Amino acid sequence: MPELPDVEVFRRYMDSTSLHKRIKEVQVHTRNMVEGTPVWKLKATLEGHAFKSTDRHGKYLFAELDNKNWLVLHFGMTAFLKYFKDLEKNPPHERMLLTFYNGYHLAYDCQRKLGKITLTEDVKDFISEQELGPDALDDKFDLAAFREALGASRSTVKSALMNQNLVAGIGNIYSDEIFFQAGIQPKAKAQDLDEEATERLFQSIKDVLKTAIDKQANPEELPGTYLIPHRKKNGKCPKCGSSLKKEKVSGRSSYFCSKCQS
Repeated sequence: MPELPDVEVFRRYMDSTSLHKRIKEVQVHTRNMVEGTPVWKLKATLEGHAFKSTDRHGKYLFAELDNKNWLVLHFGMTAFLKYFKDLEKNPPHERMLLTFYNGYHLAYDCQRKLGKITLTEDVKDFISEQELGPDALDDKFDLAAFREALGASRSTVKSALMNQNLVAGIGNIYSDEIFFQAGIQPKAKAQDLDEEATERLFQSIKDVLKTAIDKQANPEELPGTYLIPHRKKNGKCPKCGSSLKKEKVSGRSSYFCSKCQS
């Protein structure tokens, strides 16, 4: 599932391919993925206009248009963007296609149809309406804000990190990596973490997400001490070589090392 690092990579990809190019046509192939606005309005808002800039909050990508509207994309479990010229090379699960006047296209591909396409006039209002917590990499999301988020949870620390209302951007896969790097069990109770463990976990959030972005959210490029490339059946801990444990934590499959994570 695309999480904060993946969406940040998509945002940068959109910056490098699709800004300042006037949109000639918008085709929506899966209309029920457009939420909160009619498809005709989405097309009318985009066609004839160009993207000026992009932004991101948690798992949401925002693309600013030159008419003061924003295209909002959520990537669900499987979505991604592809910029290309030859229509014979369009991705197999294209749900929306933007055609630019320069002859190139930007496709929003979403195999499992769990993503979301919408519009907003104000990003801050949208974030508030969705009741999203602070972005995990926002400078304002400091240790004090993290303590406050954990203090609002009575569940496992994994559930707290994945709760988008407490902190936006972290999902199942990167939460496992964050806990592994911090040496903390994902099934620990959020309210039971002491000050030292809380600080360790907070630093791990920042380090893991920034490292993943630097590596283009490509698991194969992550450091050798990272869990994600080994997060599979019969996977071994990259630090001690022990077999990784797989358990359901807060309803999600979680991988961890019982020796390196206390």
